[in-house]
Amino acid sequence: MSDFEQWQELARQFRVDSIRTSSTAASGHPTSSLSAADLMAVLMSKHLHYDFDEPENPNNDHLIFSKGHASPCSTPCTGRRAPSTTTS
Repeated sequence: MSDFEQWQELARQFRVDSIRTSSTAASGHPTSSLSAADLMAVLMSKHLHYDFDEPENPNNDHLIFSKGHASPCSTPCTGRRAPSTTTS
């Protein structure tokens, strides 16, 4: 799988998780997250260095994402799972 195909797949997953996050919260602007997914996929997989097992590691890169309406996209990008939209 090429880098481009991996980025596409990661962005696709970010979009799904972003919609789940917005739906669960019953709030937000899901289209802003959808438009940010490609950018975040490339940044997270190619350029930013972050150890998810050690989030306090001082060598971790930091990203300030100022597209506030796209905040649901930050959930999957930080390695957290999007909340489930199903109820039991």
